[in-house]
Amino acid sequence: MKNLPFWLPKKSNVLWYLLFVGLFLLSLDFWNWGQSKPFILGLPSWVIYLLVLTLSVSLAFYAFSRFAWRDGK
Repeated sequence: MKNLPFWLPKKSNVLWYLLFVGLFLLSLDFWNWGQSKPFILGLPSWVIYLLVLTLSVSLAFYAFSRFAWRDGK
């Protein structure tokens, strides 16, 4: 059996790949493009969205580094 490329997800890592691809796709805020009207707490909605997304990515990366990252040894 040939060795698969390093970037191809293994069965145990598929959920992590899907999570990070999903977060990446959510970062492309195309549905709110050019809008600045709806304000939440005095900030445009895209700022709140970006803060929540950044927190989500941070938590996902923390969970990944804690539970799925192998040392390679």
